[in-house]
Amino acid sequence: MKKILIRAHMSPFDNWDAQSVLRDDKIGTNAGNMIFINSIMRALMTEDVQIDVFNTRRDLTDENVRRINAEYSCVIFPFANAFRPSFQWELQTITKFIKKLKVPCIVIGVGISATFANPLKEKNSFDETVKEFVKAILDKSAVVGTRGEETSAYLTRLGFREGKHHRVIGCPSMFWNGDKLPEIRKKELNGKSSVSVNWKIDLPEPIHAFMRSNVKQFEDFTYVPQITDEIRLMYYGTPFPEGKYKKITEGYPAQSCHPWYMQDKARAFVNVQSWVGYLREKDFSFGSRIHGNIAALLAGTPAYVIVSDYRISELVRYHNIPHINYQDLKEEDNIFTLYDKADYTRLYDGHRERFENYRGFLEENGLAHTFDMGADETRPYDRKLQELSLQPALQPFFSVPAQEQARRLSEAWQDREMLRKQYEEVKSLEMLLKLRRMDTYVKWILKKLGRNK
Repeated sequence: MKKILIRAHMSPFDNWDAQSVLRDDKIGTNAGNMIFINSIMRALMTEDVQIDVFNTRRDLTDENVRRINAEYSCVIFPFANAFRPSFQWELQTITKFIKKLKVPCIVIGVGISATFANPLKEKNSFDETVKEFVKAILDKSAVVGTRGEETSAYLTRLGFREGKHHRVIGCPSMFWNGDKLPEIRKKELNGKSSVSVNWKIDLPEPIHAFMRSNVKQFEDFTYVPQITDEIRLMYYGTPFPEGKYKKITEGYPAQSCHPWYMQDKARAFVNVQSWVGYLREKDFSFGSRIHGNIAALLAGTPAYVIVSDYRISELVRYHNIPHINYQDLKEEDNIFTLYDKADYTRLYDGHRERFENYRGFLEENGLAHTFDMGADETRPYDRKLQELSLQPALQPFFSVPAQEQARRLSEAWQDREMLRKQYEEVKSLEMLLKLRRMDTYVKWILKKLGRNK
């Protein structure tokens, strides 16, 4: 049995409950991460392959280096927007870790993070970090897979050759079913349609204004929060960490008493299957979340993306996902006119070629896959999930019976006490380190004065 290690916060086969996911942030701050990680696992989990997960925030130890080199055939790094200033320190740490490994290390779907207002410059603070990372990866793989043209153009500017060192592969989640996409069921959209909505806190005001005015056009809508803090707020009724979100736009569901939560108009998910199953029952999905809308497409439900930055723009353009850049929104635009203009047949244009490119990327990097299995064959990933009783959709705190509220409050209190103890332990360690530094400094001063014996 071959063993593959993949960078992820949790394995779908662990089937964690909501408490564990929220307490330990097993979605890596964003539930959208589950979509592309699960798609990669579904593709690479052949009959003779076991896939385990590891967390690059805590598992980059020398002991794990030895274990990986001894037990695993390769390490997979699925990245989203890893090329950004706030991820630079972690990327440097990952690079050092990769250099110690002796097994192949493959990057699937890495991207840049840049806004339309602040695009990438000729020189960026993280350029050298990215260069070192890509060099380390290329020492242990054939080619780097990028999310889109913007990221590949960036790597080309850094001196890496497109086609030889890197190439665009898009988002692995769009190849969940290989060279096929579900048939998109486009119906007439009206105020009584059943709609799923996704949104994000830190967006330009034109997107907020568009979302505020268009969500209220529907009687039957459900909001899907994706960020850990938002899911925790919805599930436990607990507020955001103090000072973390400095500017929250009017109407955004940022409090547990928001009407959407009080009226049971929200759902959150801790596994892909429940999420896609929920979207399969909807007529339409729209908003600013790329993977929230890709999940809808995988369910055969029409989706429309309001694009906020290059990170999302390069994906929707590559896969022909119906979208509009927020800067192009006109006063007369509304979700009904955008939906009417959306051509979902374009999703299929070039999909087979994009899939063959993705499959070629996997094979060039020496990865076996399940894409050659027959339509009537059950993939090992699916078979293993069928053995589990997966967590259903999560409902808002104020929409569940009092007994369930009490159970959740008990969970939240237990987690609070555990986190408080962890915090106290960390502060104690920090104080110990400070004392040790002070002791070292005093010894150094005494030595300089000739008084250290």
